[in-house]
Order: sequence, then C-alpha cells, then structure tokens
Amino acid sequence: MRCLRLTLGFCALLLVIAAARPLRAFDDWLPITAEDQKITAESANGADAIILYHEETSDDNTRHHYVYVRIKVLSEKGKSHADVQIPYDAANDGISDLRARTVAPDGTVTPFTGKAFDTTIIKGHGISVRAKTFTLPNVQIGSIIEWKYTEFWDDFLHEAHWTVQEDLPQKRAKFAFIPISLTGIGEYIAAARGGIDDRVFYSLIGLPESTAIKSLPNNRMELELKDIPAFQSEPFSPPESVLKWSVNFYYGTDKMRKPQEFWKEEGKYWSKDVEKFIGRPDAGVLKDIVSPSDSPDQKLHKIYAYVQKFKNLNYDQSDATLRELLDSQSKQKRTIETVLRKQEGYRDELTRTFIALARDAGIQAFAMHVADRDRVFFQVNVPNRSQLTSELAIAVVDGKEVFLDPGTPFCPYGLLPWRHTSTHGIRQLPNGGTEVTATPPASYKDAISKRVARLALSPDGSAHGQIAIGWAGMEALEHRLNGFRTDDAGRKKELEDEAKSMLPPGTVVEQLQATGWDTPATQLSATFKVDVPSFASSTGKRLLVPSNLFESTQAQPFAHGERKQPVYFNYPYYAIDDVQISFPSNMKLENLPQDQPLKTDYSFYRVQRSASASSFSVTRDFAMGGIAFVQKDYPDLKKFFSGVFNDDSEQVVLIRAQ
Repeated sequence: MRCLRLTLGFCALLLVIAAARPLRAFDDWLPITAEDQKITAESANGADAIILYHEETSDDNTRHHYVYVRIKVLSEKGKSHADVQIPYDAANDGISDLRARTVAPDGTVTPFTGKAFDTTIIKGHGISVRAKTFTLPNVQIGSIIEWKYTEFWDDFLHEAHWTVQEDLPQKRAKFAFIPISLTGIGEYIAAARGGIDDRVFYSLIGLPESTAIKSLPNNRMELELKDIPAFQSEPFSPPESVLKWSVNFYYGTDKMRKPQEFWKEEGKYWSKDVEKFIGRPDAGVLKDIVSPSDSPDQKLHKIYAYVQKFKNLNYDQSDATLRELLDSQSKQKRTIETVLRKQEGYRDELTRTFIALARDAGIQAFAMHVADRDRVFFQVNVPNRSQLTSELAIAVVDGKEVFLDPGTPFCPYGLLPWRHTSTHGIRQLPNGGTEVTATPPASYKDAISKRVARLALSPDGSAHGQIAIGWAGMEALEHRLNGFRTDDAGRKKELEDEAKSMLPPGTVVEQLQATGWDTPATQLSATFKVDVPSFASSTGKRLLVPSNLFESTQAQPFAHGERKQPVYFNYPYYAIDDVQISFPSNMKLENLPQDQPLKTDYSFYRVQRSASASSFSVTRDFAMGGIAFVQKDYPDLKKFFSGVFNDDSEQVVLIRAQ
C-alpha cells in the first residue's frame, strides 16, 4: 500500500469534506437471518467456523477504513476465533470505535465490555506493527461472534487493499473504496512524477476473470461476492499476500495505461531523486576511509564497512527514532550531509551515501530499486510504483558488477539478503537511463548451516552431551537481524528454542556460549549442553537408536499426494551434520543402515555412516538449490523428500553383549 502525503491546504479542504460525511452508526448490528441460524458444520462442508458477513469500506476523503466481521462457530476448534487480533500500522494509523459481541444459539446477546490490549506482533524495518487483541465472552458451538471498528490515519492517502479471501469460508463479503475526489483540486497533490495522480487503477490477484469492480456515480468503487472459498495454506508456499484473492488500488496518471512507458518514466524520476540526494559529498570524508594506494576493490570494501557502521534508523527502535518516524517533516529534510554528519540514516539513505562515496573514490556505482519478495512479487504489467520497496547498490570492480546492500545491518560485503535475490526492479544504467531488470539469484553456498553433536548413550536409552551449531551467509544474516531487535537474554532464548525444535521432544537445552553476533564477515555459532531423555527405544536386549539426531522426529514436509499451491523456499540452502554417539561398553553394534544418496538437478542428499567398537558416526549433507516449483514439478520434489525422510528415519541397532 502506498501512502501519498497531502499539502496543508489540501488537508484543510479535506476536513471540510470529512465534516459533511456522517460516520456509520456503530451500534447498528445487521439482523441475524434464519439462514444464518441453520448453518452447521455439516452444511458448511466440515468447517470449524464460517464468516457469515465481511464488510470493508475505505474512504480517502475522511481517511477512515471501516471493518465489520461476523463469524459463526461450528465446532469446539472453531471457538478459537473468539481470540481476535486486529493488526495496524502504529506509526501512521490508529484504531477507534471498536465494538464486539457474542450471540448465543438461543439469541442471548453478550456485549464485549472488556479492554482491547495493544500488543506488538511485528517490530522492525522502521514500522511497529501492532494489534488490538481481545477475547469475546461466552462463546459456544453455534454462537455468532462479530466485531466492528474503524482504522484512521492523518495526512496520507491510503490506496485501498482488499484481502478478499480469508482462512475461513465466507457466505457474503462486500468491499468499497472511495478515492479522493480529484475534480478541480488535483493541483493540491504533489506531482513528483511528471503529472497529477488524478486516476485510480486496480489489479486483481487470484479472483475469477469474471470479477467486476463496480464504479458508482458517487465516486464509490464496490465489489460484492458470495460463497468465497477458504484459503488453504500449505507449508513452504509463497507469501499468502500474493496467493489470496485480493484487489490492489493505486493512484496514477493516464500514462499508467501503458506499463512499459510508465516504468520508463518512473525510472527517470526515481533516478533524478537519487542523484539529487547524492549530490556531491564532502571530499574530506573519503580521506579518512581509504588511502590512495588502495585498489578499487579495497576501497569499496572499506567504504562499505564504513557505511555499515552507521546507525540504521529503520532497525533502531529507540523512542527518539519512533518519534522521528511520526514527525511528518523529519525525513523530508534529510540530506547526504545529514547522514555523514550524524553517521545515521534510513536504509535507502545509507545505500545512496555508499554510492556517493564509491563514485567519489573513482568507482562506477549505481542504484537499484527492488521489490522485497518476502512481501511483493514484482509484476511488470502492473504500473504501481509501490511494488518497489528497497534500494540496493551496484558497483563495477575490475569490469564486473557487484550487487551490495549497505542499507541492511550485518549484511556481509558481496551478499544480498534473500528477499533481494531473484527479484526485479528498476536500475540505473551507465548511460544515465534506467531499465527494469532482475537481481542475481542466490546459491545454496550462500546459506550454510552446520550442526555438530557429541553425545553419550546411556543403557536406559537417554543421551547426554553437547551440540554446536554454526550459521554462515544468509543463515547468519537472518539470525543477526532477529537478534538485533532483542537483548542478550532474548538472543539466548531464541537460539535455545531453535535448538529444541531440531531435537526429540522433551530435550533439555542450555546454551553455553554464542559468538559472532556483531561480526558479519564471520560465522555465527553457538554451543549447547543437551539432555535427551528418551532418545533410543528398548526392545529386549536391543536398543533402537535414530541414525540422525537432528532429523529423528521431523515430519515429511510433502507427504500429501497433491499440492494446491506452488512450493516456495525463501532461498537455496546447504545443511551439514556431523554426529558422533558413543554407546555403553556392554553393548555392541548389530546393524548399521546402508547409505542411500539422492540427487536431482536442483538438490542432493548424502549420508555416510561408520562405526567403531564403542561409537557410531553419521555425516549428512543436504542441499536445495531451487526456490520455486510449480504443481507439475511436485511429484519429483515429493519423491526426493520422501527418499530423504525414509533414509533419515533409519535406525542403528545395538545389542547387549552376552
């Protein structure tokens, strides 16, 4: 969703418009029909709950977004929908006029009279995404629960986004968008891209081709649908935001009817904005970073390390930074001189500063504006500039282009975060123009994890010892970014929880040490003391021991015969295991599973098992080189993972010596 800032004069005019528009009566609940009362789990195809009615209205004139949801609980499991979360952008938006109630099967109404708590559900990247959370009272099977609220914002235009499909089936849904009235007042909107944004466009995702958005005479755009199927989530799928039925609106000019021309124009104005910010930095700064004898590669490394040390305001969560985010003028006044003087900036400002210093050092450097593919899959035929979310740097060293991301904390030189690989955007060209192009793909060698275990097996089947885990490349970067947002205790807990998730249930894990949190060029590693109470199972004289400690209880991720969604891994990865387990002196090895290597065009799996008189060892290599697989590829992918799962499930057999 892109937000357009309004001028003060335009805002004053909008206040007059808003005053003339009465808000909906929030105590006016829709009547419950006889048809609603008859719905059961059986008639709803076994659903735990069903959305009877879903309404959303966004009005850019009054800067309000009204939401109404009515759900019928059809099973014991469906009662969980009484716990409600309403996410919102705390930096720009607010929630008001929250009403909720429960209607029992006999018609008894219990209003929600408690307090909705404000809870942080996502924190980082410059935005605190919070949620109003509450629990509806007296919910039972057959109850109807409903709530309504208004989301409001200040001096922005919020281009509406309708998420049509939900995790529950819907009987009826109604969506409306009232764009800003532009007739006669379009000049009040900033024309930063060479024209007044005086038109509204939209793109449909997943909806049937016959879907039609109605344009009504009062400048209102509507969509009404019935019997909307539930969204069926599956593990290892693309982000739900790109799979669920949805409608995205955006303001623009008539040029947007020709996407190719639009991106050409957008590239021109974006590049102009980049160059204006870069300007000509103080040459004295560079003297303190590089020396005349440095090679271009050495200079670039030093400049990158210098900028990476700056405070990144998109990731800093201090009260002062949050206040600055709320200040409507703070970001507009910032220049490259501000960034260099304060040694702080927002992620794109840091990237532009790096480009400026690289150029000042005599190195060709360009900017690229890309879509973060953890949220957006870039569509070149959709002329919506809000698809582009982050800026990268491209430098030329020894005739080769190097893609860099100085605006992401702890990102090593030469590595891109996974969300910036295999994505698209606009880049600057040496001739001064721009083009739409892709970023490089990641390699499985860019994301490596290694797990080492040294355990001793007891006669009762328990195991004790230590494990060590190391992360490199993207694996380390993701852990560092998560750890950046918490303290030492939070880091410790996160790593202990991750280690527990790899090991059999009931395992006691204690972190002994962790190193490399603040050194991006090195491996991040942690060592743990572990106690596994029921690792091996006893059958008479024998102990059955899982041959792979870390995969002994993992499920087959693709066990289903059919797949509804594409398979999507965030990035290619490489996992290495080195496990050695010693066993009691009164036992000996009876059976060691045979190795079963597997290989495809995009993956490989190799296990080597060996034994001595008192221990056995397992080394395991697993690599996934692809990230996206459509449904026709699913049978081969399933076959590969089935083979991996079967081999990981093999057991070592020990027998008590006579």
